Amino acid sequence: MTIQQCKYVLKVAETGSFNEAANSLFIAQSTLSLSIKTLEDELGIKIFERQRNGVCFTDEGAEFLTYATKVVENAEMISDRYSAGNLYKRFTVTTQHYDFVADIFTKMINESSSENYKFSLRETKTYDVIREVETAYSNIGIIAVTDTEHEIMKRYLAGKGLTFTPFLKARPHVFIREGHPLAKQKILSLAELRDYPFIQYEQGQHNASLFAEEITDAFHSKKYIEISDRATLMNVLLTTDAYTVGTGIMPSALNEGGKILSIPFESEKNYIIGYILNGDTHKKKESSPLVDKFIKLLTESTKNI
Repeated sequence: MTIQQCKYVLKVAETGSFNEAANSLFIAQSTLSLSIKTLEDELGIKIFERQRNGVCFTDEGAEFLTYATKVVENAEMISDRYSAGNLYKRFTVTTQHYDFVADIFTKMINESSSENYKFSLRETKTYDVIREVETAYSNIGIIAVTDTEHEIMKRYLAGKGLTFTPFLKARPHVFIREGHPLAKQKILSLAELRDYPFIQYEQGQHNASLFAEEITDAFHSKKYIEISDRATLMNVLLTTDAYTVGTGIMPSALNEGGKILSIPFESEKNYIIGYILNGDTHKKKESSPLVDKFIKLLTESTKNI
């Protein structure tokens, strides 16, 4: 398997067609097809199924795509990092789906005095947040766990050489639109929410409660919606009677005008939000000042929440 073959698979996935992918890559379609067929033979799987209107992934192919994406991203990161004359100050934060992290990231950009920098903010699944800090792809990770699973998560992370430092404890809240039938309630329980669609961030194959972003799960609900990004979550909340459960923190302009309500959720559990660091990489002088600056902004911005 080569990085080039992985790039070919990603291009076919992007275009949905071998022909369009080949044109985009400026290679013959036969060359592209042979390269992917060679890759399939080497791995012993079939990545694509050809259809009249294009191609689609097999189950094995869809799984391979996730790995191929990381291979290409890591290869590009390494190439960029060690290219001649590269003087960028680098900082990457990987997080679950939180508005307030995006706001703090913006503050860091505005307060940066470096002429050359490359800052990255990645929102992704809980397992991937942990994995990216573990592999040093990311400088710092932000996750929330329930207080009942806090110690379990700390031990899990310690086994990977990572530390988890809490900076905020938050009561769970239900997010609904302002015109929702339950909008006038002062507090909401599972019984009241049972008949409404429940939105949950998808966690892929790592869907144990330890990795969930919501303090509850879909099993209590008759209707269940799984999404992967914050923009879709906001659109579904604004246009349906669906709901989700989160930290209750909404500092961003995404909720301008109060169109999304945050109502306390009846639960004995609370969120503990913290940052993850890789002890080895944090010791490097090159990355520590930026990490320390982000942590300072993080704690200052959330101390009054």
